[in-house]
Amino acid sequence: MKDPRTAASSFPHSGSSVKPTTKPLKTLVVLGSGGHTTEMLYLIQNLNPDHYSPIVLTVATTDTTSIKRVSAHPHVLPIQDKENLEENSSSSSHNGQRVYRIPRSREVGQSYWSSILTTLYSFVFAFWLVGFQVQPDLILANGPGTCLPIAFSAFFFRIVGWKPRTRIIFVESFCRVKSLSLTGKLIYPIADLFAVCWQQLHEKYPLTYLVTSFVPKTENVNKSYTKDE
Repeated sequence: MKDPRTAASSFPHSGSSVKPTTKPLKTLVVLGSGGHTTEMLYLIQNLNPDHYSPIVLTVATTDTTSIKRVSAHPHVLPIQDKENLEENSSSSSHNGQRVYRIPRSREVGQSYWSSILTTLYSFVFAFWLVGFQVQPDLILANGPGTCLPIAFSAFFFRIVGWKPRTRIIFVESFCRVKSLSLTGKLIYPIADLFAVCWQQLHEKYPLTYLVTSFVPKTENVNKSYTKDE
């Protein structure tokens, strides 16, 4: 099978051509909560570590389950020091996999008015994380709202030319059959590759990429792109 990084390609959603690369890409994986993390585990297990390295994880500060789930699957991401993963610190390093925590934009049941302030607070953290701390080549997300500040921060840095080739891949949740999630609707205009799992959604949003099974094939979805010079 041909190495997906050696073939010239473009992101179908953005329409911007990107040259191939043989260098591994620093990948920022945004973990949601509950079923979102479970779905993300299926996604990242197909990432070739020779092509996507290092993998950096980010979770919400109030998320107490996502990292535990990841650490319970060492064949996916070999994270050690499981006890330390439970600490609510801003960042920590575990066997090469670095974990960052950012404030959640909106908690379940939180009023929309108060969520304006918490969202701005989350954007400040995401802005620093994406633009200065991590500076990822690729952002992989599948919701929920935790990924919004990160995705839009990356989009901002692309516009101003700071990290013009940081790419955003969003995979809509498997449970979204007929309509996009609110997070998906907001990210759809800025995502470089937006994947859906159902034909109905693909027909409604023709610029999306349709995965034939929930576990995307590496040669179809997991492509590498040129890093910044």
